[in-house]
Amino acid sequence: MMILIVLIALTALLAFIGGRFSRPLSGRRRKGWRLFHWVFAILYFSGVLGALLLVAAAARTGDGALIYAAHLFAKYCDWFLIIPGAFGSLITGTWLAVRTHWGLLQYYWVIGKVAGNIGAILFGSTYMRLWFDETITASLPGGIHPLVNPHYLHNREMLFWGTILSLVILTSLLVLSVVKPGGKRA
Repeated sequence: MMILIVLIALTALLAFIGGRFSRPLSGRRRKGWRLFHWVFAILYFSGVLGALLLVAAAARTGDGALIYAAHLFAKYCDWFLIIPGAFGSLITGTWLAVRTHWGLLQYYWVIGKVAGNIGAILFGSTYMRLWFDETITASLPGGIHPLVNPHYLHNREMLFWGTILSLVILTSLLVLSVVKPGGKRA
């Protein structure tokens, strides 16, 4: 609940600050902000894809140390790619929306992108974080082998499907950016 409040407050603060500027971004500055937005989106997408590949690799081996390492590196993808990419995309996307002709609430596709990004961040901070931590804890070397531990197997499956869902959400946000469906609100 706290993360939702923080995300909404951050978005509202950016909208408020951006609304105080009388002129929209110039062409050169808009391109710069768009470049930053793309970089953060690429970080976000590549982090989710990397985590998916590592979780899938952990499912294909029987070596407990490799299973642990794969989940640990998937967690590093979350820390160093997914989280900065998600927040950077939200911040730069909101700033671009409020400082251009799109506006934050004028087009359905912009509303969908902001809501989708906030939803993805909430899903990641609520469920994915838990599944990352549980798979790492359940696959620690020296304990029960992960492949005979039902707790590990359940969390690994949830992490796999959660990562697939995250990838679907990000792909949908990319499609929204390109297609821009729904048009302008009345």
